[in-house]
Amino acid sequence: MTTPWIPEHTGADPSEQEEPSPDITNSWEAAFDPPHLGIPFAPTASARVVDHQGDFMEIFLCVQNLRIVDAGFLTSLPGPGMMAASAWCAAAVGKSLADSARDHAPSDPPPHANGLRRAARLAARAGRAALAKAERSVEGKR
Repeated sequence: MTTPWIPEHTGADPSEQEEPSPDITNSWEAAFDPPHLGIPFAPTASARVVDHQGDFMEIFLCVQNLRIVDAGFLTSLPGPGMMAASAWCAAAVGKSLADSARDHAPSDPPPHANGLRRAARLAARAGRAALAKAERSVEGKR
């Protein structure tokens, strides 16, 4: 018996099942227990965007020595929104502001993933706005 929402679940004894693929496990973690959910300690900048349906995404960045050392997010979007925002944050951490501003773009989700596509666009908009605010904040302190 296959459970449609958990592809690896066959209803058999868990000790007899194969290990889930890392991609699926990471997707589930990103959707339901995203590592970057929440506001990091002492964010340097944040930006909140709201889409035409009233859903929001807010990205928070902590910058030290012109490098993004932590990132977090809040969103009103469930699963796909959390996946997209967490992926955006994970891609930004460790990069310099200049590198992030120049080449930070999440990969496009598959065409059939409309909810994820919308969420990825919202995360990208919020992320770009947070990067711009962080750059202005750093410029103002020089």
